[in-house]
Amino acid sequence: MAGLMTVREAARVLKRVGIGVEATYALARRHGVRIGRRFYLPRALVEGLMAGDLEAVRLVREGGEGGARGD
Repeated sequence: MAGLMTVREAARVLKRVGIGVEATYALARRHGVRIGRRFYLPRALVEGLMAGDLEAVRLVREGGEGGARGD
């Protein structure tokens, strides 16, 4: 799956920037998808976090999906 990566794959990558396994699972529960028993994270989100992309960081911090919130 080109657009998704497993939590294990993401954890290996995000470990380099100091994001641990538990935090990666928390990201997956909030921003990922579950297919069967596995969680997947969008590759763009993981790559954005690795690159220090402020939009990816904002998405994680605010918990939004990039659009307006329905508050």
